[in-house]
Amino acid sequence: MKYLFLILIVFCPVLHAAAQVADTNYLKQLYDRSVNFSEEKLDSISWNAKFIEKQSAAIGFKKGKILSQRLFGLHSELSGNYNDAIRYFLSTLSASREGHYPEYEISALSDLAITYTEIKQPEKAKEVYMECLKLTRKRGEISSIISGYSNMGAIYNILNEPDSALYYLTAALQLCKQHNNQKTLPFIYNNTGNVYFKKKEFSKAIEYFRLNKALHDSTNSQADLWIDYLNIGDCFIELSRYDSATYYTQRSLEIAQKLGSKSKEADSYALIAKLYERLGQYKKALDFQRRWYKLDTALVNEASSRTIAEMQERFHAQDREKQNQLLLAEVGQEKLRNRYLSYLTAAAVLIGLLVGIFLLVYWQANQKLKEVNQVIGKQKEKLSALNQEKNSLISIVSHDLSTPFASIAMWSHLINEDSSLSDDQRKALGKIRDSAQSGERLIRNILDIEKQGTSTRQLEIEDTNMGAFVAHVVLEHQHTAESKNITLIGPDANTNIFLLTDQDLVKRIIDNLVSNAIKFSPPGKKVWVEVTGNENRVILTVRDEGVGIPDGEKKLLFTKYAQLSPRPTAGEESTGLGLSIVKRLVNELNGTISFSSEEGKGTSFEIQFEK
Repeated sequence: MKYLFLILIVFCPVLHAAAQVADTNYLKQLYDRSVNFSEEKLDSISWNAKFIEKQSAAIGFKKGKILSQRLFGLHSELSGNYNDAIRYFLSTLSASREGHYPEYEISALSDLAITYTEIKQPEKAKEVYMECLKLTRKRGEISSIISGYSNMGAIYNILNEPDSALYYLTAALQLCKQHNNQKTLPFIYNNTGNVYFKKKEFSKAIEYFRLNKALHDSTNSQADLWIDYLNIGDCFIELSRYDSATYYTQRSLEIAQKLGSKSKEADSYALIAKLYERLGQYKKALDFQRRWYKLDTALVNEASSRTIAEMQERFHAQDREKQNQLLLAEVGQEKLRNRYLSYLTAAAVLIGLLVGIFLLVYWQANQKLKEVNQVIGKQKEKLSALNQEKNSLISIVSHDLSTPFASIAMWSHLINEDSSLSDDQRKALGKIRDSAQSGERLIRNILDIEKQGTSTRQLEIEDTNMGAFVAHVVLEHQHTAESKNITLIGPDANTNIFLLTDQDLVKRIIDNLVSNAIKFSPPGKKVWVEVTGNENRVILTVRDEGVGIPDGEKKLLFTKYAQLSPRPTAGEESTGLGLSIVKRLVNELNGTISFSSEEGKGTSFEIQFEK
């Protein structure tokens, strides 16, 4: 979340200056005041940007274009016009790099990252923030480093990596205390509160949000107070203190409407919908969810995303053109160098033809190597662009598909309250609700398998009795096995085999393997789950008497979205994601997985964990 502090200024000097040419110091001071304005002073930001642009052109102030373009971008961002905002910020970034102004380059990168966060592209925001932090550290300005650490904490929290977020936020708070930097404290308090909220430590989170509100009460900045009320209200919802939650959520909505901010109003609607859902008032919850979805979809729609992508491509094309110009200059220098080399070679012929041939062969090999490197570089750029396009598509799918499923579930709850429904109608509602939940699980599986790795959180290692733990997990699948007349045999719960591991990841591995074994076994068969071990390793085995895997398809078993010819024996759902997830989880725990299978006779999976 970006914080904008309200600073009162006197407009009389500005109006007077419009009648004459202002000097550079005055324009810089006007810019410094304007960048801290909030939504309450949108008109002033626009007016000052135009004034700086006009006066800078009159006096030949080169930096003036950068200052005015950034103010235009801030005005667009606060207005919710993210297309224009990114266009202005990219222009600012390009001009800053051309003029070699690293301080303005850092500001442009920070503005871009904030905007990417607001349009639900946190991975892109993280990439830009990292670039920004590198420049900040290189310059060594403490206040900018503190802001960079705080921003990294916020973006890691959005990406569900709370431990990484706390690392950066703790570093920022320590620098604040060392250098008595009070200005950045609201950023750090708010972001730290968000991290503890993500970790479900709501009482601790509310302490930081209240510290933040105390700071903002003294400035009476409505934009800052809005986020304080929103965050405190969300904590009270999770603590089931609904009277307090109602007060704070309503205050956040009032402030958002007063500011005229559509994005803030949408966030307030979403939180109020959550409150009414917890209270069991599904009609009101559905009404506010519709209001949120209408505003949120309007802010981040398909046309907007396409326009943003086009602007990014234009910017990168300009950047590539500059690189090509530099490359042409280097080629020209290389040609000149080769010309001198030819003269030297001609002289070297007098020494010996053999030396000349050797130099020629070396030069040709070097040229070929350069060409190969250029081809590889271009291929890497294309692969990176395709990967970014894939990640953006997944973000859009998760955003656009989750809302319809949530609406279906909410409607089914609401209709189920009607006492006049027959048993058949209630069964039909149950099937609708199960279908919605199945759709949500599929989305979660797709997002899980498309992550760069499974280390989205810090491993929670503890000494685990694998015999008792695996027996408990297997017991959860007994009902499903019995419904298919399958005998599920687990390990002896009294077997004492201990392993230092993460129980949550081990449970996910067992759940996937046992579920698959039941799914692909005909009725009347058996499924075994065994745990053995020695002084060096623990071995987990899951084997069945199922349909088995054809030899020609075994190499595809752990690949994403693999749809093999064997099908579930009772028509169960199969997405081809489970074993790919298992493979990643085993790797995360530094284990190895292998399997053996014979078509028509069954399959056995063996996982080995080092002690």
